[in-house]
Amino acid sequence: MADSRLFELGKNCENHTDQSIVLYCCQHDKLICDACLPVSHQNCKYIISIEKAAKGVKDGAAISDLEGRISNLCQVTENIRSKRETTLVELEKNRKKIKKRVSEIKQNIIAHLDRLEAEMHKDIDSKYKICTEMVSRNRNSIQSSLDSLSTWKIDLKSLKQHTSDIYLFQVVKFLDAKIYQKELEIREIQTATVPILTYHPSEFESNITKLIQDLGRITIENVQIQMPLLDIDQQGQFLVRHERKLSLKHSFPTRQLGNEVSIYSGCFIPDDRLLLYQFMGKQLIVCKLDGSNSGMIDLDYEPFNICLYDKNHVVVSLGEKGIQIIDLTSFKLRRIIKVDGCCQGITSVKNKIWVKNRLQTLIIVDINGKVLNTIQTTFNPYQICVNQDGDVYCTDLDSNKVYVITSDGKEREIYSSPDLKGTEGVAIDDRGDVYVSGKSSNNIHRISNDRQKHDIVLTADNGIYRPTGLSYNIETKELLVINNGYKSINIYKTK
Repeated sequence: MADSRLFELGKNCENHTDQSIVLYCCQHDKLICDACLPVSHQNCKYIISIEKAAKGVKDGAAISDLEGRISNLCQVTENIRSKRETTLVELEKNRKKIKKRVSEIKQNIIAHLDRLEAEMHKDIDSKYKICTEMVSRNRNSIQSSLDSLSTWKIDLKSLKQHTSDIYLFQVVKFLDAKIYQKELEIREIQTATVPILTYHPSEFESNITKLIQDLGRITIENVQIQMPLLDIDQQGQFLVRHERKLSLKHSFPTRQLGNEVSIYSGCFIPDDRLLLYQFMGKQLIVCKLDGSNSGMIDLDYEPFNICLYDKNHVVVSLGEKGIQIIDLTSFKLRRIIKVDGCCQGITSVKNKIWVKNRLQTLIIVDINGKVLNTIQTTFNPYQICVNQDGDVYCTDLDSNKVYVITSDGKEREIYSSPDLKGTEGVAIDDRGDVYVSGKSSNNIHRISNDRQKHDIVLTADNGIYRPTGLSYNIETKELLVINNGYKSINIYKTK
């Protein structure tokens, strides 16, 4: 059945209906008319006539590709339709299977109750036998006493009429002792208990409907079925396969570290620990990744930022006081590296330290304070992070842009977005992807290592609110996010 639309395509421009389509914009991949040129294509460089664009179309790559895609789409769609039919068959099988299982459960319950009933009947009969034997023994004893008493009564009446007084006196004394014994026996029988059968229902009997409220639950689960890929997806699967997701591994409030504690930033240190610095004050905090086992490191001056120098040391920027070295094995303060200016943003790799010490200035120093290089920038660096190649990524204090200064000293803007506001922390992962926090936009952005792709990996929907400092642990592939306006610590695992 033909699609009439393919045979009724208009020859006039959809935006200027009185104009014929005569041109093709290669840049926008769009058919246009002469009137479109000054309106929306005045800056386009590659515009050709429709005749030239259409030349050789019957034997060209475009129609060949289109035919291939249609064939592939038909094949994939037919495969999907077939799988849906299979799903309907499987649903019917599953329905019968579940019903059978429910019936089996019911029968198992009934069988169990039958076993309990049989055991109860057996117990009733056993205890009934015990009771009847006990009562029968008492009854026989009573009957024996009654027989004796009846005999004695008749004999005494006869003797009273026919025997002498002396003999009758002897009989009275004999029977007096016997009757006394019988009186004791009857009195004992009068006070004795008799066995009866009493039924005590199970405590579950009154709650049976609560104990067995149902025979299970039926839920609908949406599962992914393996489907053939479209050719277009197979062509792009490299990018899809390398998309990296974040999962929350640890999260704790800063109040866990002490009353009124506000954390501005921090970094990972060895042995699954964090080193954090407070928004105000002269202390650093050491703790485990979940906030436990916390301790304090007292500083002589207020810190501005911190970063890991090597496995045994961190460096702390101290504003006008320079750079403090801290020994991680003992958490003792070592010497201060004297640096001109006001040290703020700081980062380190391969025994070199980058620090922002003046407006629009970064310097590179070694651990002894020797200045290795001074870099002038066109922007005002705020938070900085260096990769293994010596390229420094910076957020801008005066804008929402992200810059890189390559190892050869060249500056380049690499990212800006209307969705990124209030740029703060910056971190680099093990693949070279760059993470940037948007304090005002409540999100975390990621820029791919080739700068060709970017995405927003964490948002308010993930609990992100006014994030600031970031840090990345290359060994464990974990991202530290200072969240909630300095009031919580989140650690995410990158997959």
